[in-house]
Amino acid sequence: MTDARPKTRSESLPAAAMAVSAILWGLWWMPLRWLASFGLDGPTMNAALYGVLMLVLLPLVWHRRRALRANGAGLLITGAVFAIAITSWNTGIVIGEVVRVTLLFYLAPVWASLVGHFFLGQRLTPVRIAAIAIGLGGAAILLGGGTSLPVPSSAGEWLGLLGGVFFALSLVAAHRLPEPTANDYTIVTTLCAAVLTFAVLPFFGEPEALAMNWEVLRATALVAVFGLLPITWIFFWGCRAIEPGRASLILLLEVAVTAISAALLAGEPFGWPEAIGCLMIAGAGALEGLLALIRRASLKSASHQAGPVD
Repeated sequence: MTDARPKTRSESLPAAAMAVSAILWGLWWMPLRWLASFGLDGPTMNAALYGVLMLVLLPLVWHRRRALRANGAGLLITGAVFAIAITSWNTGIVIGEVVRVTLLFYLAPVWASLVGHFFLGQRLTPVRIAAIAIGLGGAAILLGGGTSLPVPSSAGEWLGLLGGVFFALSLVAAHRLPEPTANDYTIVTTLCAAVLTFAVLPFFGEPEALAMNWEVLRATALVAVFGLLPITWIFFWGCRAIEPGRASLILLLEVAVTAISAALLAGEPFGWPEAIGCLMIAGAGALEGLLALIRRASLKSASHQAGPVD
């Protein structure tokens, strides 16, 4: 699979933007829990957030309509898969324990490796096998703690795990699309998330919580426009502008920020299963990121040694 990302003269600014994005995603549970204090459940909150953003982005949708059509079904599928990932994670960290849900979400590199192997023919190297084993081992310790079956025990944990699977699928799909910009990804993801959340709202949410409740709507609009929109755009812009391996390593900052902030501020238990699971899952992601960087460096070295082709 070729790397379709645009080449940039310097990755310093995109890398810094990705780091900021990772920190903000690591703190994202805080505005979501704040919105939950108004009486919003996870599905209703998602519908409100993405409904607001859909209205805000409509002028940009019209402006980018030709580019969006040109990218066709591939962009739509990628946006829909990412929308499932992020809305699952949003709901999970509202109804579940922040650290556990986020760690299960960050098993995404494991799922991406397995998808790449079974569906794209990518080779499972010893390092990649080690990363998969470490990641799954960390999840087993996190979920079982040596005292029970290592499977999710709550709806929040299942949503974190599901979100990670779909996040991995979206990353694999995005790497095969050369043209879409950060604007395009943000638009399509937002539209897909809005359609998805409004479709499931009558079955899982409480839409009456939004009915003429201006205080809730103002709070939701504030979080959507000044929180969700910029960090989503920064994430897509950074992912498009820097190496996938480096992006994976930078995004691990989110795990650390989430673990520290939730342990200090959320009042949730953080014992040895969470600590060891955190280290192992982050370590698996780090191995995957380092592997991608080493592979990229090897390809560049081989290209330089081969010299120009007559």
